[in-house]
Amino acid sequence: MPVSGVVITCVDGCAQDVAQRIAAFDGVEVHGVLPDGQIVAVLEADTVDGEVQMFAGFHEVEGVVAVRLAYHHFDDTEQLPS
Repeated sequence: MPVSGVVITCVDGCAQDVAQRIAAFDGVEVHGVLPDGQIVAVLEADTVDGEVQMFAGFHEVEGVVAVRLAYHHFDDTEQLPS
């Protein structure tokens, strides 16, 4: 299961509104809005492809200027045969 931390840069004055819209995405937890208008969030998805689609979807939110990956971790929860 992939988990990533992202930093989202917004148009001036839009960060709170963007944070609310981003938080509505399934698998997203917004951790805060920085004083400079950047949003810190964590994404969790069932697959890497799902996470990539979510990441790409952030670019479609009005007021988003850029989305940067700050951290990525993948745990393979399937057991391999012995």
